[in-house]
Amino acid sequence: MTAQPKSSKEPTRRAFLGWWLGTLLAATVVTAFAPIAVYLFPPRDPKQIKEKVRVALDAPLTALREATASRFDAPAGTAFVIADGGENNSPGDPTLGGFLTRDGGQLRAFAITCPHLGCSYAFDDGKKHFVCPCHGSEFALDGSVIHGPATAPLSHLTWQPGPGVNEIDVEGTTIGG
Repeated sequence: MTAQPKSSKEPTRRAFLGWWLGTLLAATVVTAFAPIAVYLFPPRDPKQIKEKVRVALDAPLTALREATASRFDAPAGTAFVIADGGENNSPGDPTLGGFLTRDGGQLRAFAITCPHLGCSYAFDDGKKHFVCPCHGSEFALDGSVIHGPATAPLSHLTWQPGPGVNEIDVEGTTIGG
């Protein structure tokens, strides 16, 4: 019998082993990199759609006196969306409450989440500024840092007056399921 020449379309054993090892190596790399990629580039929650969340204040907007603050909370099943950030607060993070302040005639809404480590701060009527009970950070009515350890100012909430005299619409989202 005479040996027939191999067809150029027929793979050799060496080529087959090369493709097999290459495929095995690629699958190993993808398997190892996928968890790292999810950690480095977390997926956005597709259910997080921004909407206006209507909040009723204790008093009309016009009754909020100079150098004071009015606390408000997100209704059940909703959260407010932080507009800007610093330290541990990032734009788009949820927060469950806020303060509306009047300082220099200007109204501002702040997320109740302290930028230092995320504790909820309170308004001190005697000092006329915000105090975080966790680590002692203090903030002025305009959100700036008076005393650390916080280094970033308070985070703002996007808001507008609502239809009622004591209502505001705050940018928020539905939470839960």
